[in-house]
Amino acid sequence: MFDETHHAKALENELNVSFGGHSAKGLKAENQDAFAALNTKAQEKESKGVIACLADGCSSAKNAKQASQLSVTHFINEYLNTPESWAVKKSVSKVLASLNQWLYSQSVNYNHLGQRQADWMTTFTALILKSATGYIFHLGDTRITRLRGNKIEAITRDHKVNDTLTRALGAQLHQEIDVYEVDLKADDIYILTCDGVHDVLPSSDIAKLINEHVNLDHTNLENAAKAITELALARGSDDNVSCLLVKVENIAEQKLDELYHSLTRRKIPPALNVGQKIDDYTVIRKLHASSRSHIYLVQQAPDIPPVVLKAPSVNFEDDVHYLQGFIREGWVGQRINHLNVMKVLSTQSQSRFLYHICEYMDGQTLSDWKHDVPHPEITQVRSIVEQIVHALRAFQRLDMVHRDLKLDNVMIDAHGKVTLIDYGTVSVAAMDESVKQIADDCPQGTADYTAPETLITMHADFKSDLFSLGVIAYELLCSKLPYKPLPLNHVAPKDYSHWHYTSIRKYRADIPFWLDQALMKALAPKPELRYQAFSEFINDINKPNPYLESTANKSSIMKRDPVMVWKCISLCLFIALVCVLIIKT
Repeated sequence: MFDETHHAKALENELNVSFGGHSAKGLKAENQDAFAALNTKAQEKESKGVIACLADGCSSAKNAKQASQLSVTHFINEYLNTPESWAVKKSVSKVLASLNQWLYSQSVNYNHLGQRQADWMTTFTALILKSATGYIFHLGDTRITRLRGNKIEAITRDHKVNDTLTRALGAQLHQEIDVYEVDLKADDIYILTCDGVHDVLPSSDIAKLINEHVNLDHTNLENAAKAITELALARGSDDNVSCLLVKVENIAEQKLDELYHSLTRRKIPPALNVGQKIDDYTVIRKLHASSRSHIYLVQQAPDIPPVVLKAPSVNFEDDVHYLQGFIREGWVGQRINHLNVMKVLSTQSQSRFLYHICEYMDGQTLSDWKHDVPHPEITQVRSIVEQIVHALRAFQRLDMVHRDLKLDNVMIDAHGKVTLIDYGTVSVAAMDESVKQIADDCPQGTADYTAPETLITMHADFKSDLFSLGVIAYELLCSKLPYKPLPLNHVAPKDYSHWHYTSIRKYRADIPFWLDQALMKALAPKPELRYQAFSEFINDINKPNPYLESTANKSSIMKRDPVMVWKCISLCLFIALVCVLIIKT
């Protein structure tokens, strides 16, 4: 466990934010503005960040006040309810799209000209601070300005032409949201204001008031916000006035010594033998051992079903990148509940040893299955591929990318049920946004299964998993790889010139042409040429795609098989050279 000194130092490197806000109706009959802020804690701060938002109900709308109040409260609640693995931008886009559609659907009245009357409409601006980055989402004429030192600058752009709003929540069924991303610095102050404030107060006056009220005592943020709204009213503002100040007290930082301490605080258990115990688990059988991990069948008591214990190898006790992946695997495995994905039942976080407890599956890896079934039926391989796609969709829905699909990471039982069993290299969008994650220093995955774009740029998305799935399907059908293997100790390729697809019909003449074309598209070296969805690939391996076949027939032989073309050209040149020599002699 952490000692108190280490815990205190850790807190110093956490994101720390303070708020202060004030709103008043001014000369209006009611206050149609609304703001809200939430300083999240612990894991929620790590995955979702700190939230602040401001809405200004449009006075032309009958329910302007209700629209603004509902927007800020609904936004925060629904954002926090999105999966903790989702990236900030994905979570916010889903929430705002849903909120906008609901507000739009409440307006069912039309004026005498037949024009729809928007009864629920509001401007909206949100700031989410996570790790060391700020994410801003904006539409309307509320505004976010940043005060950094003595420099103040507007970040958002007003959606207004000749005093007429061009964008607002509830105005149109589909809205385009402006998205900004900013680097956070300690002592930054973000200023959220409505037009009742910034239309009458120049930014220099706002900055002056903040500097007068805000010092080392951050509680003065509220006084500063109130001073700003009061000055706006004194300067003649005839609108509601609202100001929300968000001060970055401290940002999250990556401290390698602290990361090492947190990742290595639990010991890696030594290799275990049958009959030995770890905590209250007794080893019944060794299932697998490699340089990377040890897997055992264990049991707590004779009347309790056995489970699987997976532990890292002691070879990696100082490899923080590997240990981070192992811990992430446990985190992911407890959040994906799918028939075709191995469940992690517990990560035993209270133990002094590092291991996972997983569900037990009786079967073999696809690598072993391939040796037992060297010439599988197309229907068998199709069933395996479809089940893997079902599993990958579970990852995709949670904004995750597997990144290491291969035969050894897939189990199949006697009934043909397929299960993904290893996902220590999974990329989690929400975690990738944190500076506390150790960034990859090399492409993740196994070379001959890894998508070219990952090897070239280290980028991976669902199309990268699709490529790996294509390799699996190809290898199961013919026990060969679709591309020439990369050399051992290869240098990362700089372009796509290495990859030249070999038709699977070269190895299995019974494979139909249309299935070969589907595999070739899934295995296209450039990701933009692959399928745009897993479902498209599944459709094309189940029945011929006439468009795909016609496109293949129209494509030049140079494009389909450039190696063969160059061989033919070389042969022709050789024959021509021989003929010339014969003529000369």
